[in-house]
Amino acid sequence: MNRRAGILLAAAAAGAAAVAAVGLRTSPAPADEAAVTQEPFSVWAVYEGRLEARRVELVMSTLAGSASLVELAPEGASINAGDLLARFDDAQLRRELLTLERDYALAESALESLINAKLPLELQDLALKLAEADQQLEAERQFLADSEELQSEGLLSPLEVAQQAAKVDQLRARREALERQQSLTERYLHPAEQARAEATLEAARQALALAREQLSACVVEAPVSGRVAYLPLHIGSEYRTARVGDTIFRNQPLLSLPDMSDVVVHCQVPEAELARVAPGAEVVVVPVAYPDLRLNGRVETVSTVAQRLPDQAAWQKFFRVVVALEDPDPRLRSGMSVYAQVLSYYRDEAVLVPRVAVEWRGEQPRCRVRGARKEEVRSLVLGPANATHYQVIEGLEPGEWVVVP
Repeated sequence: MNRRAGILLAAAAAGAAAVAAVGLRTSPAPADEAAVTQEPFSVWAVYEGRLEARRVELVMSTLAGSASLVELAPEGASINAGDLLARFDDAQLRRELLTLERDYALAESALESLINAKLPLELQDLALKLAEADQQLEAERQFLADSEELQSEGLLSPLEVAQQAAKVDQLRARREALERQQSLTERYLHPAEQARAEATLEAARQALALAREQLSACVVEAPVSGRVAYLPLHIGSEYRTARVGDTIFRNQPLLSLPDMSDVVVHCQVPEAELARVAPGAEVVVVPVAYPDLRLNGRVETVSTVAQRLPDQAAWQKFFRVVVALEDPDPRLRSGMSVYAQVLSYYRDEAVLVPRVAVEWRGEQPRCRVRGARKEEVRSLVLGPANATHYQVIEGLEPGEWVVVP
Protein backbone atom coordinates (compact mmCIF):
# COMPACT_ATOMS: atom_id res chain seq x y z
CA MET A 1 0.00 0.00 0.00
CA ASN A 2 1.46 3.41 -0.94
CA ARG A 3 1.75 6.33 1.43
CA ARG A 4 -1.27 8.25 0.13
CA ALA A 5 -3.52 5.22 0.38
CA GLY A 6 -2.36 4.76 3.97
CA ILE A 7 -3.24 8.38 4.71
CA LEU A 8 -6.69 8.22 3.21
CA LEU A 9 -7.45 5.00 5.13
CA ALA A 10 -6.11 6.27 8.46
CA ALA A 11 -9.53 6.43 10.05
CA ALA A 12 -10.35 2.86 9.03
CA ALA A 13 -6.97 1.70 10.30
CA ALA A 14 -7.63 3.42 13.63
CA GLY A 15 -10.84 1.47 14.08
CA ALA A 16 -9.18 -1.80 13.15
CA ALA A 17 -6.32 -1.20 15.59
CA ALA A 18 -8.75 -0.46 18.39
CA VAL A 19 -10.63 -3.70 17.74
CA ALA A 20 -7.37 -5.64 17.68
CA ALA A 21 -6.30 -4.09 20.99
CA VAL A 22 -9.63 -5.01 22.57
CA GLY A 23 -9.21 -8.59 21.39
CA LEU A 24 -6.00 -8.91 23.41
CA ARG A 25 -7.88 -8.47 26.70
CA THR A 26 -9.33 -11.40 28.52
CA SER A 27 -12.78 -9.77 28.48
CA PRO A 28 -14.54 -7.12 26.38
CA ALA A 29 -13.82 -3.51 27.40
CA PRO A 30 -16.55 -1.57 29.17
CA ALA A 31 -18.39 1.03 27.09
CA ASP A 32 -16.63 3.88 28.98
CA GLU A 33 -13.12 2.82 28.00
CA ALA A 34 -11.02 3.48 24.88
CA ALA A 35 -7.72 2.00 23.73
CA VAL A 36 -4.48 3.93 23.31
CA THR A 37 -3.20 2.90 19.86
CA GLN A 38 -0.09 3.31 17.74
CA GLU A 39 -0.78 3.81 14.05
CA PRO A 40 -0.41 6.25 11.12
CA PHE A 41 -1.73 9.67 12.02
CA SER A 42 -2.74 12.51 9.72
CA VAL A 43 -4.17 15.98 10.24
CA TRP A 44 -6.08 17.58 7.39
CA ALA A 45 -6.97 21.26 7.08
CA VAL A 46 -10.00 21.97 4.91
CA TYR A 47 -10.47 25.19 2.92
CA GLU A 48 -12.97 26.41 0.38
CA GLY A 49 -11.51 27.07 -3.03
CA ARG A 50 -12.19 27.84 -6.66
CA LEU A 51 -11.04 25.64 -9.52
CA GLU A 52 -9.48 27.44 -12.47
CA ALA A 53 -7.60 26.53 -15.63
CA ARG A 54 -4.00 27.68 -15.39
CA ARG A 55 -4.18 28.87 -18.98
CA VAL A 56 -7.26 30.62 -20.36
CA GLU A 57 -7.18 31.74 -23.99
CA LEU A 58 -9.31 34.74 -24.88
CA VAL A 59 -10.69 34.71 -28.42
CA MET A 60 -11.13 38.09 -30.11
CA SER A 61 -11.14 39.67 -33.53
CA THR A 62 -7.76 40.79 -34.85
CA LEU A 63 -9.26 42.35 -37.98
CA ALA A 64 -8.81 46.08 -38.59
CA GLY A 65 -12.09 47.82 -37.87
CA SER A 66 -15.26 45.80 -37.47
CA ALA A 67 -16.32 42.43 -38.86
CA SER A 68 -19.52 40.39 -38.97
CA LEU A 69 -19.72 36.91 -37.48
CA VAL A 70 -20.86 34.26 -39.95
CA GLU A 71 -20.00 31.16 -37.88
CA LEU A 72 -19.54 30.47 -34.17
CA ALA A 73 -18.69 27.34 -32.17
CA PRO A 74 -21.53 26.24 -29.82
CA GLU A 75 -21.18 27.28 -26.21
CA GLY A 76 -19.94 24.46 -24.01
CA ALA A 77 -18.64 22.46 -26.98
CA SER A 78 -15.51 20.38 -26.41
CA ILE A 79 -12.85 21.77 -28.74
CA ASN A 80 -9.49 20.36 -29.79
CA ALA A 81 -6.53 22.54 -30.71
CA GLY A 82 -6.94 23.68 -34.32
CA ASP A 83 -10.74 23.36 -34.41
CA LEU A 84 -12.85 26.22 -35.73
CA LEU A 85 -14.06 28.68 -33.08
CA ALA A 86 -15.37 31.57 -35.17
CA ARG A 87 -15.49 32.83 -38.75
CA PHE A 88 -15.92 36.44 -39.92
CA ASP A 89 -17.29 37.74 -43.23
CA ASP A 90 -14.35 38.04 -45.67
CA ALA A 91 -16.04 39.21 -48.91
CA GLN A 92 -14.67 42.76 -48.77
CA LEU A 93 -11.16 41.53 -47.94
CA ARG A 94 -11.18 39.18 -50.92
CA ARG A 95 -12.06 42.07 -53.25
CA GLU A 96 -9.28 44.20 -51.81
CA LEU A 97 -6.88 41.30 -52.13
CA LEU A 98 -7.45 41.10 -55.91
CA THR A 99 -6.53 44.78 -56.29
CA LEU A 100 -3.43 44.43 -54.14
CA GLU A 101 -2.27 41.35 -56.03
CA ARG A 102 -2.56 43.35 -59.29
CA ASP A 103 -0.59 46.27 -57.79
CA TYR A 104 2.12 43.92 -56.61
CA ALA A 105 2.43 42.24 -60.01
CA LEU A 106 2.69 45.64 -61.75
CA ALA A 107 5.33 46.88 -59.29
CA GLU A 108 7.32 43.69 -59.69
CA SER A 109 7.17 43.93 -63.48
CA ALA A 110 8.17 47.61 -63.40
CA LEU A 111 11.23 46.88 -61.28
CA GLU A 112 12.26 43.98 -63.47
CA SER A 113 11.97 46.02 -66.69
CA LEU A 114 13.81 48.94 -65.06
CA ILE A 115 16.78 46.80 -64.01
CA ASN A 116 16.96 44.61 -67.12
CA ALA A 117 15.99 47.06 -69.87
CA LYS A 118 15.53 50.77 -69.18
CA LEU A 119 18.62 51.46 -67.09
CA PRO A 120 21.05 49.41 -69.25
CA LEU A 121 19.67 51.01 -72.42
CA GLU A 122 20.13 54.52 -71.04
CA LEU A 123 23.73 53.75 -70.08
CA GLN A 124 24.34 52.22 -73.50
CA ASP A 125 22.93 55.32 -75.24
CA LEU A 126 25.18 57.59 -73.16
CA ALA A 127 28.19 55.42 -73.97
CA LEU A 128 27.43 55.67 -77.73
CA LYS A 129 27.02 59.43 -77.51
CA LEU A 130 30.31 59.71 -75.62
CA ALA A 131 32.12 57.58 -78.19
CA GLU A 132 30.67 59.68 -81.01
CA ALA A 133 31.75 62.85 -79.22
CA ASP A 134 35.27 61.43 -78.85
CA GLN A 135 35.45 60.71 -82.58
CA GLN A 136 34.18 64.18 -83.54
CA LEU A 137 36.56 65.87 -81.12
CA GLU A 138 39.54 63.91 -82.40
CA ALA A 139 38.63 64.71 -86.02
CA GLU A 140 38.24 68.44 -85.33
CA ARG A 141 41.52 68.52 -83.37
CA GLN A 142 43.29 67.00 -86.36
CA PHE A 143 41.63 69.53 -88.66
CA LEU A 144 42.75 72.34 -86.31
CA ALA A 145 46.32 71.09 -86.46
CA ASP A 146 46.15 70.99 -90.26
CA SER A 147 44.63 74.46 -90.35
CA GLU A 148 47.44 75.87 -88.23
CA GLU A 149 50.00 74.42 -90.72
CA LEU A 150 48.10 75.94 -93.63
CA GLN A 151 48.01 79.28 -91.82
CA SER A 152 51.79 79.16 -91.42
CA GLU A 153 52.04 78.65 -95.16
CA GLY A 154 49.69 81.55 -95.78
CA LEU A 155 46.90 79.43 -97.16
CA LEU A 156 44.35 80.10 -94.34
CA SER A 157 43.50 83.26 -92.54
CA PRO A 158 43.82 83.61 -88.74
CA LEU A 159 40.04 84.04 -88.54
CA GLU A 160 39.44 80.63 -90.06
CA VAL A 161 41.90 79.02 -87.67
CA ALA A 162 40.22 80.77 -84.70
CA GLN A 163 36.84 79.52 -85.83
CA GLN A 164 38.17 75.95 -85.97
CA ALA A 165 39.70 76.30 -82.49
CA ALA A 166 36.36 77.50 -81.12
CA LYS A 167 34.66 74.48 -82.67
CA VAL A 168 37.16 72.15 -80.97
CA ASP A 169 36.53 73.83 -77.62
CA GLN A 170 32.80 73.41 -78.13
CA LEU A 171 33.14 69.70 -78.89
CA ARG A 172 35.47 69.27 -75.91
CA ALA A 173 32.86 70.87 -73.61
CA ARG A 174 30.11 68.68 -75.06
CA ARG A 175 32.25 65.60 -74.53
CA GLU A 176 32.93 66.57 -70.91
CA ALA A 177 29.20 67.16 -70.36
CA LEU A 178 28.39 63.71 -71.70
CA GLU A 179 31.05 62.15 -69.50
CA ARG A 180 29.67 63.97 -66.45
CA GLN A 181 26.12 62.91 -67.36
CA GLN A 182 27.24 59.29 -67.62
CA SER A 183 28.99 59.43 -64.26
CA LEU A 184 26.05 61.09 -62.45
CA THR A 185 23.58 58.72 -64.02
CA GLU A 186 25.54 55.69 -62.85
CA ARG A 187 26.19 57.07 -59.36
CA TYR A 188 22.92 58.82 -58.49
CA LEU A 189 20.08 58.81 -61.02
CA HIS A 190 19.85 55.10 -61.74
CA PRO A 191 20.31 53.98 -58.09
CA ALA A 192 17.61 56.46 -57.01
CA GLU A 193 15.23 55.28 -59.70
CA GLN A 194 15.87 51.63 -58.82
CA ALA A 195 15.42 52.37 -55.09
CA ARG A 196 12.10 54.10 -55.86
CA ALA A 197 10.87 51.09 -57.82
CA GLU A 198 12.05 48.68 -55.08
CA ALA A 199 10.26 50.77 -52.42
CA THR A 200 7.08 50.68 -54.49
CA LEU A 201 7.39 46.91 -54.79
CA GLU A 202 8.06 46.50 -51.06
CA ALA A 203 5.05 48.65 -50.18
CA ALA A 204 2.91 46.55 -52.48
CA ARG A 205 4.31 43.36 -50.93
CA GLN A 206 3.60 44.55 -47.38
CA ALA A 207 0.08 45.65 -48.31
CA LEU A 208 -0.54 42.27 -49.91
CA ALA A 209 0.88 40.39 -46.91
CA LEU A 210 -1.28 42.45 -44.53
CA ALA A 211 -4.37 41.73 -46.60
CA ARG A 212 -3.58 38.01 -46.63
CA GLU A 213 -3.00 38.11 -42.86
CA GLN A 214 -6.34 39.87 -42.38
CA LEU A 215 -8.02 37.28 -44.60
CA SER A 216 -6.54 34.44 -42.54
CA ALA A 217 -7.70 36.24 -39.36
CA CYS A 218 -11.28 35.81 -40.56
CA VAL A 219 -10.97 32.18 -39.46
CA VAL A 220 -10.29 31.80 -35.73
CA GLU A 221 -8.96 28.40 -34.64
CA ALA A 222 -8.56 27.08 -31.11
CA PRO A 223 -4.97 27.49 -29.84
CA VAL A 224 -5.53 24.82 -27.15
CA SER A 225 -8.06 22.14 -26.32
CA GLY A 226 -10.89 23.02 -23.96
CA ARG A 227 -14.55 23.93 -23.69
CA VAL A 228 -16.04 27.01 -25.31
CA ALA A 229 -17.27 29.67 -22.87
CA TYR A 230 -19.06 32.75 -24.24
CA LEU A 231 -18.18 36.15 -22.76
CA PRO A 232 -20.77 38.91 -22.46
CA LEU A 233 -19.90 42.07 -24.40
CA HIS A 234 -21.47 45.33 -25.50
CA ILE A 235 -23.26 44.88 -28.83
CA GLY A 236 -25.16 48.00 -29.82
CA SER A 237 -27.28 48.95 -26.82
CA GLU A 238 -27.21 45.41 -25.38
CA TYR A 239 -24.84 43.59 -23.07
CA ARG A 240 -24.95 39.93 -24.01
CA THR A 241 -22.99 37.10 -25.61
CA ALA A 242 -22.24 37.17 -29.33
CA ARG A 243 -24.42 35.57 -31.98
CA VAL A 244 -24.01 34.90 -35.70
CA GLY A 245 -24.63 38.15 -37.58
CA ASP A 246 -23.29 40.43 -34.86
CA THR A 247 -20.66 43.04 -35.68
CA ILE A 248 -17.51 42.58 -33.60
CA PHE A 249 -14.76 45.18 -33.23
CA ARG A 250 -11.03 44.65 -33.08
CA ASN A 251 -9.64 43.27 -29.78
CA GLN A 252 -13.14 42.73 -28.39
CA PRO A 253 -13.08 39.36 -26.52
CA LEU A 254 -16.07 37.20 -27.34
CA LEU A 255 -15.00 33.68 -26.24
CA SER A 256 -12.74 32.13 -23.65
CA LEU A 257 -11.17 28.72 -23.92
CA PRO A 258 -9.92 27.32 -20.59
CA ASP A 259 -7.25 24.63 -20.97
CA MET A 260 -8.66 22.05 -18.57
CA SER A 261 -5.67 19.74 -18.98
CA ASP A 262 -3.76 21.91 -16.51
CA VAL A 263 -5.99 22.87 -13.58
CA VAL A 264 -5.24 24.67 -10.31
CA VAL A 265 -7.25 25.49 -7.20
CA HIS A 266 -7.11 28.93 -5.56
CA CYS A 267 -7.75 29.07 -1.80
CA GLN A 268 -7.61 31.78 0.84
CA VAL A 269 -5.95 30.57 4.05
CA PRO A 270 -6.45 32.59 7.27
CA GLU A 271 -3.29 34.11 8.68
CA ALA A 272 -3.60 32.08 11.89
CA GLU A 273 -3.54 28.83 9.87
CA LEU A 274 -0.60 29.64 7.63
CA ALA A 275 1.62 27.07 9.39
CA ARG A 276 -0.77 24.30 8.28
CA VAL A 277 -0.10 24.90 4.60
CA ALA A 278 3.35 24.48 3.10
CA PRO A 279 4.52 24.23 -0.52
CA GLY A 280 4.64 20.58 -1.58
CA ALA A 281 1.99 19.42 0.90
CA GLU A 282 -0.40 16.75 -0.33
CA VAL A 283 -3.96 17.86 -1.08
CA VAL A 284 -7.21 16.04 -1.77
CA VAL A 285 -9.67 18.20 -3.73
CA VAL A 286 -13.41 17.49 -3.62
CA PRO A 287 -15.65 19.38 -6.08
CA VAL A 288 -18.94 20.58 -4.60
CA ALA A 289 -20.72 19.37 -7.75
CA TYR A 290 -19.23 15.86 -7.43
CA PRO A 291 -18.87 15.08 -3.70
CA ASP A 292 -17.79 11.49 -4.41
CA LEU A 293 -14.90 12.62 -6.62
CA ARG A 294 -11.42 12.79 -5.06
CA LEU A 295 -8.64 14.58 -6.92
CA ASN A 296 -5.01 14.42 -5.82
CA GLY A 297 -2.85 17.52 -5.84
CA ARG A 298 -0.06 19.40 -4.10
CA VAL A 299 0.35 22.90 -2.74
CA GLU A 300 2.23 24.76 -5.44
CA THR A 301 2.66 28.25 -4.04
CA VAL A 302 1.79 30.28 -0.94
CA SER A 303 1.69 34.05 -1.38
CA THR A 304 4.26 36.10 0.50
CA VAL A 305 1.93 38.98 1.39
CA ALA A 306 -1.16 38.77 3.61
CA GLN A 307 -4.23 40.51 2.20
CA ARG A 308 -7.65 41.51 3.39
CA LEU A 309 -10.79 40.16 1.72
CA PRO A 310 -13.76 42.42 1.06
CA ASP A 311 -16.30 40.13 2.75
CA GLN A 312 -14.20 39.43 5.86
CA ALA A 313 -13.51 41.38 9.05
CA ALA A 314 -10.95 44.15 8.67
CA TRP A 315 -8.59 42.56 11.23
CA GLN A 316 -8.59 39.19 9.45
CA LYS A 317 -5.95 38.65 6.78
CA PHE A 318 -5.47 35.81 4.33
CA PHE A 319 -2.75 34.22 2.22
CA ARG A 320 -3.53 33.06 -1.31
CA VAL A 321 -2.64 29.39 -1.88
CA VAL A 322 -2.42 27.71 -5.28
CA VAL A 323 -2.91 23.93 -5.49
CA ALA A 324 -1.89 22.08 -8.68
CA LEU A 325 -4.00 19.03 -9.55
CA GLU A 326 -2.17 15.89 -10.64
CA ASP A 327 -5.05 14.08 -12.35
CA PRO A 328 -7.74 16.44 -13.75
CA ASP A 329 -11.13 14.83 -14.40
CA PRO A 330 -13.04 15.42 -17.68
CA ARG A 331 -16.08 16.51 -15.69
CA LEU A 332 -14.30 19.53 -14.24
CA ARG A 333 -15.32 23.03 -15.32
CA SER A 334 -13.49 26.29 -14.76
CA GLY A 335 -14.91 28.27 -11.86
CA MET A 336 -16.20 25.26 -9.88
CA SER A 337 -16.32 25.49 -6.09
CA VAL A 338 -14.24 22.86 -4.30
CA TYR A 339 -13.01 21.83 -0.87
CA ALA A 340 -9.24 21.52 -0.60
CA GLN A 341 -8.15 19.11 2.13
CA VAL A 342 -4.49 19.89 2.87
CA LEU A 343 -2.35 17.32 4.68
CA SER A 344 -0.82 19.58 7.32
CA TYR A 345 0.70 16.86 9.52
CA TYR A 346 1.55 13.16 9.10
CA ARG A 347 3.41 10.48 11.04
CA ASP A 348 3.85 6.85 9.99
CA GLU A 349 3.58 5.79 13.64
CA ALA A 350 2.06 7.89 16.41
CA VAL A 351 0.63 7.14 19.86
CA LEU A 352 -3.02 8.21 19.72
CA VAL A 353 -5.68 8.85 22.33
CA PRO A 354 -9.32 9.69 21.52
CA ARG A 355 -10.18 13.36 22.01
CA VAL A 356 -13.17 12.43 24.20
CA ALA A 357 -10.85 10.81 26.75
CA VAL A 358 -8.79 13.97 27.31
CA GLU A 359 -9.74 16.30 30.15
CA TRP A 360 -8.34 19.79 30.61
CA ARG A 361 -7.45 21.56 33.82
CA GLY A 362 -6.56 25.03 32.71
CA GLU A 363 -4.02 24.49 29.95
CA GLN A 364 -2.88 21.11 31.25
CA PRO A 365 -4.35 18.04 29.48
CA ARG A 366 -4.81 14.82 31.43
CA CYS A 367 -6.71 11.55 31.30
CA ARG A 368 -7.71 8.69 33.56
CA VAL A 369 -5.94 5.42 32.84
CA ARG A 370 -7.71 2.16 33.78
CA GLY A 371 -5.22 -0.12 35.46
CA ALA A 372 -5.58 -3.71 36.71
CA ARG A 373 -6.74 -2.59 40.18
CA LYS A 374 -7.54 1.13 40.06
CA GLU A 375 -7.73 4.23 37.89
CA GLU A 376 -4.76 6.58 37.59
CA VAL A 377 -4.87 10.23 36.56
CA ARG A 378 -1.96 11.16 34.30
CA SER A 379 -0.81 14.46 32.91
CA LEU A 380 -0.15 14.41 29.17
CA VAL A 381 2.03 16.16 26.66
CA LEU A 382 0.02 16.31 23.43
CA GLY A 383 0.97 16.94 19.84
CA PRO A 384 -1.29 17.81 16.90
CA ALA A 385 -4.91 16.70 16.79
CA ASN A 386 -7.44 15.81 14.14
CA ALA A 387 -11.22 15.48 14.45
CA THR A 388 -11.04 12.26 16.53
CA HIS A 389 -7.60 11.87 18.17
CA TYR A 390 -4.66 13.61 19.80
CA GLN A 391 -1.09 12.54 19.25
CA VAL A 392 0.45 11.71 22.63
CA ILE A 393 4.04 12.85 23.08
CA GLU A 394 4.36 11.82 26.74
CA GLY A 395 2.07 10.19 29.31
CA LEU A 396 0.60 7.12 27.60
CA GLU A 397 1.81 3.91 25.98
CA PRO A 398 0.15 1.85 23.21
CA GLY A 399 -2.15 -0.85 24.58
CA GLU A 400 -3.24 1.06 27.66
CA TRP A 401 -6.90 1.85 28.26
CA VAL A 402 -8.28 5.27 29.15
CA VAL A 403 -11.59 6.19 30.68
CA VAL A 404 -14.06 8.05 28.51
CA PRO A 405 -16.03 10.53 30.67
